[in-house]
Amino acid sequence: DANMAPNPNATMPDSNNNKMDVSVLPPGTANEFVTKAGEGGFMEVAMGKLAQSNGGSNDVKVYGKMLETDHGNANNKLKEIAAAEKISMPVAATKEQTMHVNEMQSKTGADFDKMFIPMMIEDHEKDISEFKKAATDNSNPKVKDFAAKTLPTLKKHLDRAKMIKSKMK
Repeated sequence: DANMAPNPNATMPDSNNNKMDVSVLPPGTANEFVTKAGEGGFMEVAMGKLAQSNGGSNDVKVYGKMLETDHGNANNKLKEIAAAEKISMPVAATKEQTMHVNEMQSKTGADFDKMFIPMMIEDHEKDISEFKKAATDNSNPKVKDFAAKTLPTLKKHLDRAKMIKSKMK
């Protein structure tokens, strides 16, 4: 029965192809961080692609390309760590994140830029806070190292978004 299909955002396969409910993971664990970072990364890649097609200014288009590349690379590193450490990795952004991307698809030009840049500032501020916490407190040394090594890129994205915002009318 198609109506009985599990919610793909609530579960994901583990290495044995069993479904695992990620909403019950203890907060602050390597699993929780990998899940949140993975979902966030997928959203940033989608937003980056959208910025390249719908952005009004060249700054926003270039920023979008940087997001797509950097978050794509970070997701690949995270996948390697998750596989090595037997941690489930999400396969897509959350439903809520996907809704944000879909909302943005109808916006183009200056309208897109005005909505996109503040969203990226807010997202990257949240990400930096989460990654700082993981770089300090995460129990898994590989996850801790990943968070620490990814922080400078997130800070670069935040600074660039703030610079673009300062140039916007």
